[in-house]
Amino acid sequence: MQSLGYTYAAPETLETERQSLRDVVLTARLQAALARLNPWLDADNTHKAVRAITNVHAASLLEANEQIHTALSHGIALEQDRGEGRKSHTVRFIDFEDPTHNELLVTRQYRVRGSRKHIIPDVVCFVNGIPLVVIECKSPDRGDHWRAEAIDQLDRYQELSERYRELGAPKLFETVQLLVATCGQDAVYGTIATPPRFFGQWKQAYPMTEAEVAKLTDRNPPTPQDIALCGLLAPSNLLDLVRYFVTFERDAHTGRTIKKVPRYQQYAAVNKAIERARRH
Repeated sequence: MQSLGYTYAAPETLETERQSLRDVVLTARLQAALARLNPWLDADNTHKAVRAITNVHAASLLEANEQIHTALSHGIALEQDRGEGRKSHTVRFIDFEDPTHNELLVTRQYRVRGSRKHIIPDVVCFVNGIPLVVIECKSPDRGDHWRAEAIDQLDRYQELSERYRELGAPKLFETVQLLVATCGQDAVYGTIATPPRFFGQWKQAYPMTEAEVAKLTDRNPPTPQDIALCGLLAPSNLLDLVRYFVTFERDAHTGRTIKKVPRYQQYAAVNKAIERARRH
């Protein structure tokens, strides 16, 4: 992850930044990012912007996740007098145009307090203090069971079924956009509330070539996990996925909301088509 541009922070360091283990967003880092991306923002509106991410009123995890995704992707409108009277202005949480303007952070064993228990995801990736990716890592000695076990653990963390009620910490997943399960050389990915059968492999690191992935990871050929992590979590790819490729759809029969992320073929095809259009 560090080779992709993320800075590693020890879990004990991040615990000192949080008032409570129930706090999932690194508020001080988010405030610093808001000031950097919106230098006109006053203290009152900074507080409102933080609460738009940390204090969402929703009936379900998916509903909260959709609200936050909209805020992250499009910004939020807040009124402030910038010298021309009180007007509405858009507040940005992430710089999608230039990933280097964002703080990219990765940690391990990120302890979060749920209603009854703690959960400790193996790896969490943050952008500007906002957790966007959770990775669950399984030991190769789990054999063919690793995938089911990792996804089941992610389900428990989210409290997706009644049997997991009060055994997880769904608050963490209100902001999360990608879930990844890894074991040895393999990896699969999904998103919030993805059924196990829809977790898939990301087999191409586009726009990186396999040779570039090999050089970055110092493995030739790179493993399927190397390719998946580079393809999903390279900062430009991650932000592109969050901004343009995450969708929320309503099931016509049940009325339930379904969150979807693309397959690697779709991601590459769309971006290649855009590049061709730009050239012409």
